[in-house]
This record gives sequence, structure tokens and C-alpha cells, in this order.
Amino acid sequence: ENQKSIFVHSSSKLSGNLYKMADDAIQYNRLQQTADSLAGQNAQLKEKIFNLERSLQRLVPADKPLDSCLLEPYKIIEAQVISNSINQRNNHFTIDRGWKDGIKTGMGVISPHGIAGIVDQVGEQYSTAISVLNTAARISAAIKRNEYFGSLIWKEIDPAHMLLEDIPRQADIKVGDTIVTSGFSFIFPKGIFIGTVDRFWTVGGGNHSTLEGGLFDGIVNLDRVYNVDW
Repeated sequence: ENQKSIFVHSSSKLSGNLYKMADDAIQYNRLQQTADSLAGQNAQLKEKIFNLERSLQRLVPADKPLDSCLLEPYKIIEAQVISNSINQRNNHFTIDRGWKDGIKTGMGVISPHGIAGIVDQVGEQYSTAISVLNTAARISAAIKRNEYFGSLIWKEIDPAHMLLEDIPRQADIKVGDTIVTSGFSFIFPKGIFIGTVDRFWTVGGGNHSTLEGGLFDGIVNLDRVYNVDW
């Protein structure tokens, strides 16, 4: 009788654990579906925002040139990062989208926090992108406050910092200034967050300054990203 009681108790405990595992699995799947749904909605919202900002370009004063190609609509394709390197000289990351999803070489990739990289190889279902933490990456970036722009590069300082070069010496630079994409390329829309100015300097009597900017923390742990097509 005692053994029977022990067996019943053990069976009930096992059943309870199995039910809990099954419930946890269901809850995880629901959370994953919710995350996928939210990522898709975010992609649609970003697409609308970028295109609205582009439409507002039509209101630019006549004395400021506007390239008509900048008014073409954006298309945003969300993706999941499945691998991401940060400790190499030329870092890449891989996403779970390919040409069948509309991914193309040269697309800019952004995260919910800022720029992430540029697509360089595209397969049917997967693609790889050059990370901003790559010595080959060159991105046109600007100081948000005054729109002075230069070239954003990574020189293996560490995964948290990049350099913004060729900023005119007369630019009013301040520690803490926000660095964003300039919009002067066909890769990223204008105004995407990159980081903030940590320090800056001018070598000798040169006419240009170099800024060291701190990147957002999420570049190390990329998860959901958005590919920009235009």
C-alpha cells in the first residue's frame, strides 16, 4: 500500500511537470508569434515614417537642391539575426531572409536602436551583411544638431566606438552631440541614430576634425533588424 501511494504521488508529480512543460512550450510559441507580429508591424510603421519624411522633402525651399530620386518610396523588410560577429577585424551578421523575401545586395540594415550594417551577399533564404563594425564599411553620417557631415568608419577601437572623419574644423562640435545618417547616400534614410560624440580632435593645423562616437549597446546583441529598400 505504501509503495502504491509512492507510485501515485510520483506519477502525479511527473504528470504535473509534463503539463507545465507543455504549457511553457505553448506560451513560448505564443510569445514568438507575438514577437513576429510586432516586428512586422514595426516594419510597416518604419516604412510609413520614412516615406512621410521623404514626402516632406517636397517642402524644402527652392534655393535648396533636392534630388528627385530621394522621393522614391521606401520598402522595409524585417528579419531575424541568426549569427553576429563583433570581435573580428571585418565583422558580419546573418539574417533569415533572402532574395525570395526581397532582400538585395547593398540594402541598409537598421535595428530598433540604430544602424546595423549593409547587405553584401544574398541567398534564397538567408543573407549576410557587413556590420558597421567592419573596416570596409564607409557610411555618410552627420551631427544632428548642425548637419555637418563626414565619413563614419570603424578602426577596431572596440565594438562600442566608431570614428566620424572629415568634419569641417569650424563645425560647432560638442561632447554628447547625436550622430545620425546624413541621407547623402542610397543606403540609409536620413536621421537614423548612430551614436553620440564622446570626444573630438583636430590634428595639427588641419581643416577637418575627427570625432569618436559611442555606439548604441544593441549593436553587440542584434536580434530583430529592418532592411531598407528604395
